[in-house]
Amino acid sequence: MPEKPQQPRKYDAVLGGTAATPSSGVVLGGLDGVKTRLASASVEVRVSAVKDALNYGETGIDLVIQALNDSSEEVQDCAYLLLRERTEPKIQQALKQFKPWKFLTCLRSIEGRISVDCSVVISPDGQTLICATDIHTNNTIKVWDINTGSLLRTLEGHSKGVRYLAISPDGQTLISSSEDCTIKVWDINKGSLLRTLEGHSKSFSPITISPDGQTLISNSTDSSSEDCTIKVWDINKGSLLRTLEGHSKWAYYLAISPDGKTIVSGSRDATIKVWDINTGSLLRTLEGHSKYVRYLAISPDGKTIVSGSADTTIKVWDIKTGTLLRNLVDEGPDEICSVAISPDGQTLLSGYNTSYTPYQYRKTIRVWDIKTGTLLRNLVDKVHEHVDKMHEHCVSCLAISPDGQTFISGIDKTIKVWDIKTGTLLRTLEGHSGFVSSVAISPDGQTLISSSNDQTRNINYHCNQTIKVWGVG
Repeated sequence: MPEKPQQPRKYDAVLGGTAATPSSGVVLGGLDGVKTRLASASVEVRVSAVKDALNYGETGIDLVIQALNDSSEEVQDCAYLLLRERTEPKIQQALKQFKPWKFLTCLRSIEGRISVDCSVVISPDGQTLICATDIHTNNTIKVWDINTGSLLRTLEGHSKGVRYLAISPDGQTLISSSEDCTIKVWDINKGSLLRTLEGHSKSFSPITISPDGQTLISNSTDSSSEDCTIKVWDINKGSLLRTLEGHSKWAYYLAISPDGKTIVSGSRDATIKVWDINTGSLLRTLEGHSKYVRYLAISPDGKTIVSGSADTTIKVWDIKTGTLLRNLVDEGPDEICSVAISPDGQTLLSGYNTSYTPYQYRKTIRVWDIKTGTLLRNLVDKVHEHVDKMHEHCVSCLAISPDGQTFISGIDKTIKVWDIKTGTLLRTLEGHSGFVSSVAISPDGQTLISSSNDQTRNINYHCNQTIKVWGVG
């Protein structure tokens, strides 16, 4: 039987008896009733209408999608919450154009003896959060459910503090490196220790997993150590495949190309080296920075290397030839604290340590066009002009949303949400009582994770970390 949207249904409110509707009247329920209420001046009435609209098939869905652009944020929020779990293509397309960031609230806080010296990692499915405990009181790793905030399991095995964590692309395996000079491989779901990798002679190791999840690279980061090597491991077997030698000082940063064939290392010796991951051969050395290389990133297409140095410059290199393509320099002695590349590889973000005079703060967030080297915008300028946008110290962490439209910056006690194309500040999130040390966005772009040293120092004068989960709720 064809649908008759003008007729009241079991969930419609209709005034009157069984007499026919007058020719000049309307049914207060039904699809026309929903449309009438959506045009109401009352936000409460429009919210109620949005909730009812989904009862009217495709036409009702279209009305909810339209409500994403309502003048009221409360109505927009309601529409977004109704649609975000649905999988219909037109709904997903509509949500890609919608920015839920302005509705972010703190859903939960995870507190305890969480280390401020180890980053927080999120599983590829966005459901699990993993962090290390305070390295001075405990040497464990905690696995949390992001949605509920419940502790799923505790991983024990390291004899000293855990400093680095990485999750395999399939979300099944966790890698941890520690001050005990070991690297451990864990089954995340079972919480079991699969194997221990030993080989570095000093301190803890930054770790990076190849895109296929089969290979691990690591290096020592002890400035007093003579171990300047990079090691390549078979994750499944736990065997050392090869050792790369060439840097005169330890490598500060490691990266693997998207095709998994190339390793790029940036070192305290101010050089960048490009290696063949399968043979261990040194392909080329990139020279140009005058001080140590602090940050590295490889573009999503694998063709470009971006490096940030303590010499305050950012350089863009051709990964195959080693050619310096462009040098990104802005006036001032600002120290580069963070670098991020957009998913399409077109835009570069850089965060800086803020230097200032009594009259002017240095610009602290810059947006660049990678292909041309053009500085697109400075998001912070003179303090008297942009005090509402100013980070108090430096921008030490940046994260770009999966759709490339939004980015997150964090330092001091706030998290700021920006439109990447316009530089518009969309939202400032407050709630941390200490400086924000890291931010991350879940792969589906729906959840933001932040961490800071909110808690007071313990008896040994070591801070603990608080993790906050932000979302639309």
